[in-house]
Amino acid sequence: MPNNNASYPEMVAKSTAIVEAFTPELYAYLLSLMPTPQSYAESHNRFEESYAASLKGDPEKVKAYEAERHALDVAISVLQGVAKAVTIKDPKVPKALGVGFVTEKAPPSTVILTVPHEFKVTYDPLGQITAAVTRVPGAKGYQVWACEGDPNVESNWRLVASSPNCRGIVIMGLNRGKPNWLRIRAMRGTGAGPWSNCVTLPT
Repeated sequence: MPNNNASYPEMVAKSTAIVEAFTPELYAYLLSLMPTPQSYAESHNRFEESYAASLKGDPEKVKAYEAERHALDVAISVLQGVAKAVTIKDPKVPKALGVGFVTEKAPPSTVILTVPHEFKVTYDPLGQITAAVTRVPGAKGYQVWACEGDPNVESNWRLVASSPNCRGIVIMGLNRGKPNWLRIRAMRGTGAGPWSNCVTLPT
């Protein structure tokens, strides 16, 4: 918000510093940091495609999914920040951009994700595998990871499913010719909660 209590000398000093720094070159650079409608749509599409590919369990595809997720998070954060900044001139911008919640002041998040309980995996005669777990308070999503080798070796684990729901989580990309260890954790943004108990899915 503007500092309406600043004195004339204070305002002049502040504005003079901005006049000297706010060159056409800096203005062009600031605009280059903003996602364009085209670049944002492309980032969104890459994120959706990489998620579908990551469900097959390929470690490189999982890595690509995480990279595209981070890129989309950055673009969303930039747009939210700009929308919030310009509300001083037009309060309708955040809503028009679809990020109206940025103007709401929420208390600092103190949510601590807990261990998921009653993790269960079921499959039907057609081979579709689904997972379910009791809801974790404060969770915004859930990740299921699988391991075909020694479950005590962390590098053997890979992401096989992500879902905003705690039930009916479809798991794909498992090698059913080998026993699989499965575990689940709750997610909140980029923060992850502790792992559940492991469940063994036989061949």
